Amino acid sequence: MKTLAPLILLTAATAACTASPPLEQVVAAGGVSCLPGDQIVARHLAAPNIIDFEMVGGKTYRNQLASKCVSLERLGSTAIVGVTSAADPARLCAGDRVKIFDPVEVKATGLQGYPYCRLGQFTEMPTS
Repeated sequence: MKTLAPLILLTAATAACTASPPLEQVVAAGGVSCLPGDQIVARHLAAPNIIDFEMVGGKTYRNQLASKCVSLERLGSTAIVGVTSAADPARLCAGDRVKIFDPVEVKATGLQGYPYCRLGQFTEMPTS
């Protein structure tokens, strides 16, 4: 029976290494790949091409957009960040598309005039 114990431990360790962690826990270079969608309580434009996502519990994750998103320089703190395309509706991930727009302008012109922007990695911001 003693000779089986190391084999059982090795099998358990191997299984633990091959199990996939939830996407929101997968950390890539530069940050977290995904956030749980139902934990996001606010999202706002922090600067051109940077969106802050406030989470339940007080954490904030900053997202540097994957590429420059045209015309964001003119949008201010009243801009709305709308998720338009997510591979998994329960998660918001790098590569998902968002549309950032001015709520007053959109009433007059509609959403079609605003570009789609792709999310990059999420980086947890230090709490103050």
